Amino acid sequence: MKQIVILGILLACTFVVGASAQNHILEPEKMKQDIAVLKQALTTLHPGLYLYNTKEQFGKYFDDLEASVRVPADERKFYLLLSQLTARIKCGHTFPNPLNLDDDVAARLFAGRSLPLYFVVVDGRIIVTNNYSEDASIVRGDEIVAINGIKTSRIIEKLLSVSRGDGNNSIGKRLSNLNVIPGEDYGHSLFDIYFPLFFPASGERFALRIKHSNGKIVSASVRGVSADQRKAAFEKEFGPIAKSEQTWAARTLNDSTAYLKFGTFSFWNSNYDWKTDIANKFRDIRSKQGIKNLIIDIRGNEGGNGEIRDLILSYITPKQIRGEYDAKLCYRSLNVPDSLLPHLTTWDKHFKDPKDPGKYFMNEIGLYEKKDAEASEPIFPAPDRFAGQVYLLTDAINSSSTFDMAWAFQANKLGIIIGEPTGGTKQGLNGGQMFFLTLPNSKFEIDLPIQHYYHKGYPDEGVIPEYVVRTSPDDIRDKRDRQMEFALQLIASKH
Repeated sequence: MKQIVILGILLACTFVVGASAQNHILEPEKMKQDIAVLKQALTTLHPGLYLYNTKEQFGKYFDDLEASVRVPADERKFYLLLSQLTARIKCGHTFPNPLNLDDDVAARLFAGRSLPLYFVVVDGRIIVTNNYSEDASIVRGDEIVAINGIKTSRIIEKLLSVSRGDGNNSIGKRLSNLNVIPGEDYGHSLFDIYFPLFFPASGERFALRIKHSNGKIVSASVRGVSADQRKAAFEKEFGPIAKSEQTWAARTLNDSTAYLKFGTFSFWNSNYDWKTDIANKFRDIRSKQGIKNLIIDIRGNEGGNGEIRDLILSYITPKQIRGEYDAKLCYRSLNVPDSLLPHLTTWDKHFKDPKDPGKYFMNEIGLYEKKDAEASEPIFPAPDRFAGQVYLLTDAINSSSTFDMAWAFQANKLGIIIGEPTGGTKQGLNGGQMFFLTLPNSKFEIDLPIQHYYHKGYPDEGVIPEYVVRTSPDDIRDKRDRQMEFALQLIASKH
């Protein structure tokens, strides 16, 4: 199911700012200057710009964008337009990153109130998981069918136009981006950001149409809250929301089966010793007599540090493999234009250094491919690896290094994958080295990957599990983990 909105139609939308919003108006010349910087950065540095769009198509997108800023405009309109543009690249690592915004700009852009609900999008439906409104009749498993008179099908369609994903077959990942779940309240959820930009409204209440599990549809009015208030209500009920290393877990499920959960591979600016923790977890599993099966759960983990992926794989592989399966490292350009340097930051200044042209050649997709070099280091089996049967649980959120992990796991026959098809694309991801592009006038920041991991001859698809097991709305209502149930049943059937 592909739901792609034509950019020209989106540019024709009427943008109205709610009465309580803090208007910040950008002049046409200032927006055009920002567009020029963005265009230069994308066309000279982004390796994936023309993988799913032609040069002519992207030229037209920029023409439309410039035509839309001929008069002064609220910065929210400009932010939305840039978000729609970057989504058209079909790269999961390219987007206006709210976490990298100037604090003052973020305070103005994201000043709106949020629904006092957590929910997930399943089968194209918005299903409530937690209710922190004053209306106790809304319960887990209920479906939101309209918000402020707008059908949720239309809301989802609009939000998909700014939802990032890789390639043409990323609908599962792009839909999962619309979820409003507790862990995201440490940052900014896509829904909280873009719903008020597409559908601005004054007032502090949301008018909802709710479909209960018995099929009855009722009206409800709930007061909006801040993300911090929603998080506080959740933590009052369940305790602190897990983040960082707290999303990792290990336990024994039965006499023959152990379980490892890795909720993230991102520990930037953290002192967490993940190498020791992984070693200890596998040592504990091996110390238990009779453990012949291991379930590794990476659901909900988009990715992060590829070294974490590689270390986990080393503990379950009997042979030498690579975490970046059959990938070649490529760049759009071997040099960063001097005019862009003032607008680019990153965590390693050497990313800006010119590259030796003698070490690269122009390949068939128009990128500079590194000669005689794999995109990742080899992974050798750990001396004390787990030698039993391994099961990997996946979902559509797996789209960066966890996509790579699932692909390496499957391609090298390290075990059995159960769950939903992953995000990502076997044609190759953009990532690795990143620039953070700050536009000079709006101060909006765009995450800009400069490396492409090229997989020649592979289809535009994620990793398809050996057993595709999807979550249903009823599973959400019943708090049922269908993938885990299936894995345990499969293990039991082999004994």
